[in-house]
Amino acid sequence: MKIKRSIVAVAAFTAAALSLVGCGSSSKSNSSNTATSTAAGASSKASAGPKVTSINYWYWQDVTTDQTINNLAAEFKKKTGITVNITDSVAYPQFYDKLINSIAAGNAPDATHVNTNMLGQLEASHALAPLDSYINSWSGKDTIAPAMWGYVKSPDGKTTYAMPNKFLMFYMFYRKDIFQADGITSFPKTQADFVAMDKKLYNPSKHQYGFDIRGGTGGQDQWAAWLAAGGAQFLDSSGNVAFNSDATKKSNDLYISMSKYAPPGAVNDGYPQILANLKSGTSAVVINHLGGAKTLDAALGDKVGVALIPSLTGDPSQTTYMGTMNANAVLANSSKKEAAFEWISFLDSNEAQLAIANSPNGYLPVTKQAQQDPTLLANPNIAVSIEAAKGKTTSWPAIPGTTVASTKTWEPLFQGAVLGKNSNDAVVEGIANALKTGQ
Repeated sequence: MKIKRSIVAVAAFTAAALSLVGCGSSSKSNSSNTATSTAAGASSKASAGPKVTSINYWYWQDVTTDQTINNLAAEFKKKTGITVNITDSVAYPQFYDKLINSIAAGNAPDATHVNTNMLGQLEASHALAPLDSYINSWSGKDTIAPAMWGYVKSPDGKTTYAMPNKFLMFYMFYRKDIFQADGITSFPKTQADFVAMDKKLYNPSKHQYGFDIRGGTGGQDQWAAWLAAGGAQFLDSSGNVAFNSDATKKSNDLYISMSKYAPPGAVNDGYPQILANLKSGTSAVVINHLGGAKTLDAALGDKVGVALIPSLTGDPSQTTYMGTMNANAVLANSSKKEAAFEWISFLDSNEAQLAIANSPNGYLPVTKQAQQDPTLLANPNIAVSIEAAKGKTTSWPAIPGTTVASTKTWEPLFQGAVLGKNSNDAVVEGIANALKTGQ
């Protein structure tokens, strides 16, 4: 099965961000130059019919007490008179199923948050409205870093189905104090060395374990990020699924081998558990992204360090690191598409992007101006994210099979491998087959 899908690079992001490090510009000056938040074409279209006074928007967040989006919705209402009714009570693991059920039932929102893992199936199902005509008449189009658009286009690159909103790169958080106590003076660069270190960290008599494998819901991203750094490819240069290579299987073996050094119950761990284990010292290392950075920094201070994911070669310039995009889309069946686009384009204004990047959830911004903000660039979590984005990057491909592979196929096969119910290779082969067939 041939799928023409280019792997997205974010070198443009990195170049723009690095060019102004230490340039002396401030957050205040960036905010005063905020890009227009109104969709130029959308406003004129909306005014032709009855005035839209409200839209429904679905959204998930890792830090559930974060009020940033609610505050931005209040600001949006001041600017436009449109109330955004936000539903944010559904956690990420259940979000896709709830969205699909709402579409089938005819009560879907007007706009919704989506992840790269969801896009392929939603596009294939014609559930999302094409946005190109709105984007082309939006005055803020050129404020978005060019590389960000690749995450939200159709597999053939011809149609844009979402607005880039919150960009992430996966990297490692580790307990510097535990490393120091165990005589580990540097973070391993190769995956083989990391596994050897992981064994050294394992000390159940002290209730101390090594790397938390996150075998529960959502753990497919951490696993895939490790495999990508180990040489795995989702697709080859021709767009064919290439995930069952020898490099993929070798890196998968190393990852699963660390289950014996992981905290008890790690086979079922989700996002809250891996953060809790690292904070308590039950685990010494996790893979995550900026979404957990502020929570860990607040709890651990200078006890927490960050590092690139160890790779096959140990050379970052020869390593592919994995990223993801949380985007915003307009539902195809919405009767308020123009107003919905006005809202999601407002969330891509520089003002909104800085607010989101500085929020408790925390993400890499998608606007060129916000990416150059010196306050953000001084953050070690931002710095390691940019380091990961310097060279070749990958993400779950926006093909129909990704949704099934990442949300349905991975967890039972991975847990089965850890528990000895199926082989390690079955995980890789199952994901490759799901990517190809969507089943």
